[in-house]
Amino acid sequence: MNSSVNSSIDFSPFEIVFGKRPKFPVFGAHFNLNDFHPNMQNYFSELTDRLKTVWEMVVKNAQYSGEKMEENANIKLNELKVSIGDYVYLQRTLTGQGRKFQPLYDGPFVVNSIPSPHLIKLRDPSGKRKLKSPVHINRVKLAHIRAPDPQNYLVQVPQQNPVSTSSDSNSESSEHEIPTEQDIQLQNDNPTPLRRTSRVVQKPIRYRDENFLSELSSCDGAHEKIKRILAKKPHGSSFLYLVQLIGEPAQNAKWKPLSELPPKAQELIIARPPPLV
Repeated sequence: MNSSVNSSIDFSPFEIVFGKRPKFPVFGAHFNLNDFHPNMQNYFSELTDRLKTVWEMVVKNAQYSGEKMEENANIKLNELKVSIGDYVYLQRTLTGQGRKFQPLYDGPFVVNSIPSPHLIKLRDPSGKRKLKSPVHINRVKLAHIRAPDPQNYLVQVPQQNPVSTSSDSNSESSEHEIPTEQDIQLQNDNPTPLRRTSRVVQKPIRYRDENFLSELSSCDGAHEKIKRILAKKPHGSSFLYLVQLIGEPAQNAKWKPLSELPPKAQELIIARPPPLV
């Protein structure tokens, strides 16, 4: 609202434009002819002076508020000490679709100059981009650049001890015992293959019996030799039983009524009923 006072400049927009405080509804709507200035020239000069005073105070208050905001923002400053020539990464402003998968930092860049304790100017070492405006120190982090051709520090170079020249045989045996750099390089090029564990997938219990190729006969007189009773299901007023015969896999199980089963199988069904399907 134009009548509300701005907290940063301590003035309302109405007072900055008209040079007086706004009137609110609580004051009432009344007019007094004595409030009019008798000399309009003096009125305009006083109004001009009053507006200049208000504008000067607005500028001072705005500058003070800006400095206060900058001070409060720098309280939580990243305590990063950089110098000219250091490599740093610059934090990116992620926008658009898929910004969750975009890299957070860009670079590395080189610190070109430090105009203030909180601002630094960067330079692209490749020269492809120009970074004109300085960036806040909170948006950068140090970059540890490796050498272009680092040394192979992981290879253990053998320390050659002084060998006595008392006998040729001792010197030859010592030369064979000390590995050379070429041998170490060959060992690194041909590492020992890793042994990976393999998962053994087992069949269900009813399919693990593969002893159906034996010479046992599946028939013995009037009844067939039953190996296992797998399940039962209702059939009218009675049940049918899924039986596996000896010499046959479980896939070839047959449904048979109770009357076609041998006496031992009937006793087994009464003692231990199979599951109902």
